[in-house]
Amino acid sequence: MTQALRALLAGRGVGVHAVLAGPIDTGMSRNLDIPKASPESVARAVFDGVEKDEEDIFPDPVSEAIAESWRGGAAKTLERQFRAFVAAA
Repeated sequence: MTQALRALLAGRGVGVHAVLAGPIDTGMSRNLDIPKASPESVARAVFDGVEKDEEDIFPDPVSEAIAESWRGGAAKTLERQFRAFVAAA
């Protein structure tokens, strides 16, 4: 949905950012014995990503590990193709 909205709203000057976060140290994940980012560091990274106008924001070390494969993957490629199609219409 984020990708479709991004393509559809781009011509209107509306930006759509996706936040692809990994585990965050909250009450919901308190029983998970895995590395977690602090809520403060994730919030800071999200604001930094919006300020830099990043389309896809990977705000923590776990999510950053998949960032390059996401940016070069099939879903992102399809999004770019859809955006070009919508812009040409």
